[in-house]
Amino acid sequence: MQQRLTLLLPLILFLLFAGVAFWGLWSVSTGARDTKSIGFSREGQKIPTISLPLLGAADQQLSLTDWQGRAYAINVWASWCLPCRAEAPAIARLAESIPVLGINTRDQYDDAREFLAQFGNPYTAHGVDANGRASIEIGIQALPETLIIAPDGTIILHHRGPIFAREMDGVIADALKKLGRE
Repeated sequence: MQQRLTLLLPLILFLLFAGVAFWGLWSVSTGARDTKSIGFSREGQKIPTISLPLLGAADQQLSLTDWQGRAYAINVWASWCLPCRAEAPAIARLAESIPVLGINTRDQYDDAREFLAQFGNPYTAHGVDANGRASIEIGIQALPETLIIAPDGTIILHHRGPIFAREMDGVIADALKKLGRE
């Protein structure tokens, strides 16, 4: 009996882990769990001034100070992030309403380029955060995350997790209305 329990223990632990992981993903994706309660958010604060090398042009910079006076969005993603792949159509839709700056974090250059070739490149400009420090500075804790920035530099929305139609028609639409965009 004890030997059979020893053999079943790894399976039981795996099923328990899989169940908790599934519940977490399901509750966030259906809106049953508010992702703002996870960690801290910089919503309502000014966006820090960061500069990152441009994807494909390391001698040029994406500087957030260049965007002062304009409304824009920041989408932080990586090619290895499965939810980032799932949200790609929504980011393209968001880019129709507001300029979207991409920040590719902790990724390989070739993988990032392949991702953009496969899913399209909706980004007005695209920075590389190789070590993830700039992402942490702007309040990113997991991928993907999207921020909507007002012309005065205030973060009016810090959305954690992937964006789908529900978010585009809900919190994203509300943030764009605050900016006078539909």
